[in-house]
Amino acid sequence: MAYEASTNANIQATTRELFIRTVKSQVFMKMPLMARLLLAKRMNWEGGRYITQPVDKAEMDDLSQAYYAGERLRTGRKTLLETPYFHWKYNQTPVAYNVEEELQNGGGSDVAPVKLIKFLVRKAHRAARLFLYKKMYGIPAAGTTQVVGTDHSRAFQSVCQALEHDTTYGHLTRGTTVTNSWWQGASIAGTYADQSTQYGPGIVTFRKSKSAIQEFVEKPGDMLAVCGPDVFLDLQTQVESRHIYNRDGSLLAKYGFNTMMIDGVEVVEDPFLKARFMANGAKYFFMFNVQDWELRMHPRRSFKFTGFKWQGDVADGFDEWLARILVAGNLVCWKPNGSIWLKACY
Repeated sequence: MAYEASTNANIQATTRELFIRTVKSQVFMKMPLMARLLLAKRMNWEGGRYITQPVDKAEMDDLSQAYYAGERLRTGRKTLLETPYFHWKYNQTPVAYNVEEELQNGGGSDVAPVKLIKFLVRKAHRAARLFLYKKMYGIPAAGTTQVVGTDHSRAFQSVCQALEHDTTYGHLTRGTTVTNSWWQGASIAGTYADQSTQYGPGIVTFRKSKSAIQEFVEKPGDMLAVCGPDVFLDLQTQVESRHIYNRDGSLLAKYGFNTMMIDGVEVVEDPFLKARFMANGAKYFFMFNVQDWELRMHPRRSFKFTGFKWQGDVADGFDEWLARILVAGNLVCWKPNGSIWLKACY
């Protein structure tokens, strides 16, 4: 039988006599939410059976009393703390190469100008971060509809799940103003029924959103507004026309993100918020209190690279090498009413 040239697509693309010695990434996407959590040191590496901590759910000023001399002093008690908890979530990204890629791409720069294995490892690390970031928004797999997930789902929990009204989060039920309203995502009208109300992507909506969460934010610099290109452009046009457009104080601008400052709040454009990534994503507007969020990673599974292992060591194994990038953790919000999600900023 005559020898046939390799039909392996990776070999075809990376091993040639003549080759442009660069590979330009066509899928690079900026990740402002993850970057801001890193800058705020809201990525933590801890273990434990669950991800949990006590949260303050009520004030006790109604126990205070104004009284006359000689009047009886009232007493009372309130339940002030609740303990939501979150499960660890697990992700893995495989990376493999076979004997053809090992042998044919192992030569010098004249025959293998791109070192395929190093390239695959770099792409796999990139894929692991992209996968995690999409789950942070609840972006579904291709061909499926968006879901905000549940406490028991496989995927990392999303910002949409945390701020969605009237859904269980952290194993605590939520229902309008009646059931655990302190654990709801913020509401402009205070009804927890206006999340899908059509709000224009303008200064008024921005300021109403800020007003809805600012009583729960200790420092205004901890606020971060995130929106897609369409909503960002509308906001940018309005602030420019009012001559209040600037980037002074933006933490993310120096890292190449498209940002602006409005009323002391950093606003950043996130290219993931487009219709092609998630249903209605182009209409979404978020305002986060960054200090309320935490990307918890297990210290033994924080993008751990297992190293390559030859698969031919087992019976009926293949002559190929396989490694995995392992992640264990979750994205959690400890105070949903300190952030807001609007679904219909047209």
